[in-house]
Amino acid sequence: MNSLLIYGSVQANPLYNCSAKPASQWTDELGTQRIFLGVILIIFGIIVEILYVPCLGAIYKKKLLQHSCYKIMFLLGITDMLTTCTATILSGYLLTVGAVFCTYPELIYVAGCFALGGWVSSCAWTLLLVINRISDMIAPRISDFLFSGNRTWIVALIPIPYTLSVMFFTPAIIFNSTVMAWIGDPLIYEERAQDYYNPIQNLNNVVFISGTIVLYGAYCFFMAKKTMGYKVSAGKNVFIQSTLICSINCSSALVYSSMMFHKPNEYIVLFGELAWSFVHGCPAIIYLTMNKTVRQEVLRWIRRKNPAVQDSDKYTANSLEHRSRNTL
Repeated sequence: MNSLLIYGSVQANPLYNCSAKPASQWTDELGTQRIFLGVILIIFGIIVEILYVPCLGAIYKKKLLQHSCYKIMFLLGITDMLTTCTATILSGYLLTVGAVFCTYPELIYVAGCFALGGWVSSCAWTLLLVINRISDMIAPRISDFLFSGNRTWIVALIPIPYTLSVMFFTPAIIFNSTVMAWIGDPLIYEERAQDYYNPIQNLNNVVFISGTIVLYGAYCFFMAKKTMGYKVSAGKNVFIQSTLICSINCSSALVYSSMMFHKPNEYIVLFGELAWSFVHGCPAIIYLTMNKTVRQEVLRWIRRKNPAVQDSDKYTANSLEHRSRNTL
């Protein structure tokens, strides 16, 4: 957002000025229309948004927010919903029309600022969630000091100033349909990619990658050690969830970090873009498949909202009652 703050508008900044050519010419020369991929992203984004609403509602209604980890998960879920609008749904639309920065300069610039903010806040809250789980397991006193009661909300608000500073005072990420990703360079000028370099974004990715590997690895180790000798599936489920989140988040961060130094293979870039979309969508899927409390509450909500399911439940109940009477 620094272009808006300093220059008053996006294109008033010489680095983002598209006046050399009409928007249609920029699109024809630099863009690549990818309708199939765009439609897939739009559909996936809409499904994620639909799934997240009952999941967050279930967390709130079942009073799970009294637990510190669910407070962080709730904030992470809201961030994921907001970022999905840009990273997935808007990206899908831009791919279908073959857009580049100069196609919609103001829209893409502002959306890129919010997308970058969503990414760094998601990284921060993901690491905070792991710190919460590890401290609760191996350092209960520290966990009580940081995460007891409403203190969790105070600690969880720490990433917000960091997120706002990245959004407003660092270069935005810019969408390009040919590259199939959000990158720093709007590709207006040749040989000026370094002018759009964002060291904070790269540092965030490096810290996040190393922190995720170390913390999730330690979490899995202590959880496996804690459940050793017990025939329970909790340790296995935690390991699967941790591995999924770790691998997806780290894969996306690695691809985007490498793009700051050299252009990787287009399939690797595509994988990074899809992984980024899945980073913000996979928690909703994990809640529904691996969190029994959330899943049961969502199913109850669906039954109450769906008359066909209610009629089916009534029919089943009446059938069972009729059979019991005949048996008697």
